[in-house]
Amino acid sequence: MHRFKHRFTFPAIIILLIIIVCGFLFAFFNMRTNTTVPRGSNMSILGIELDQNTDGVDLHKLEQNGISFVYLRATQGKTYFDDNYLIYRERLLGTKLSFGSIITFSNQSSVADQFNYFEQQVGNNTGNLPVMIVPAVKDDSEAYWKRMAQFSQKLNNVGKRVLIAGDYSKKKYFPTGTDFLYTGSSLHDKKEYTFWCYTQTGKVKNVDNLNSNVTMFAYIGGMSNYEAQYGSSFTQ
Repeated sequence: MHRFKHRFTFPAIIILLIIIVCGFLFAFFNMRTNTTVPRGSNMSILGIELDQNTDGVDLHKLEQNGISFVYLRATQGKTYFDDNYLIYRERLLGTKLSFGSIITFSNQSSVADQFNYFEQQVGNNTGNLPVMIVPAVKDDSEAYWKRMAQFSQKLNNVGKRVLIAGDYSKKKYFPTGTDFLYTGSSLHDKKEYTFWCYTQTGKVKNVDNLNSNVTMFAYIGGMSNYEAQYGSSFTQ
C-alpha cells in the first residue's frame, strides 16, 4: 500500500516541471513581443524616435499600442537633413500623437549656421514637445556646451522650449527653463529631468518595422502634467 501511494509522485513531478517550463517559455516569448517599457518603473507615457532608417511606420498603430509621442530626427550641423522628417511630420497631423524635433549639435559648424539651417529645413512647425538637442560628439569642454547653450537661446528667442540630451550638471550654461533628458540605464534623480531615453534597443508591439533597435523615451511625470503641457496638437 505504501508503494502504491508513491506511484504518482514521479509523474506529478514531471507534470509540475512541464508547467514551470511552459510558464517560463510563455513569459520569455511574451517579453520578446511586448513593447519595451522602462525597467523598474511605472512610467506609462512613452515615446519613440523616428528617422530615415525607419520607413513605413503606421502612426495610428503606434497610438493603439501605447505610444504617446514621437521625436523626429531633423538636422545635424549645417548640411544634414533627415529624409523622413517631412514625411512623418505630415502623417502625424492625422493622429493625436505629440511630437518634437531633434537637432544633433555639431562641433564642426557655427551656432549661426546650424540654427539657420534648422530654420530653413524645418520652419516654425517643430512640434508641441521641446526641441531636443543631442550632442554630436562626446565633448565635455566648456566651449562646446556654451555654444550649445547659445543655440538653445536662439530657439528660446523664437518661442521654442529646449530639451538637452545631457547631464543636468550642465544646466549652468543654459537659459532658465531648459529641460533635460536623462540617458542612463537606471533613473535616480527624477526631479532633475523631464524625459528619459531608457533604451536604444527597444521594440513596439504589433507595429511593422519597430521590432528591434528602437530608441524609446518616457515622460517623467504624471498624465495630468503631460496633458497640460503637451497633450494637444498645437505647435511651438
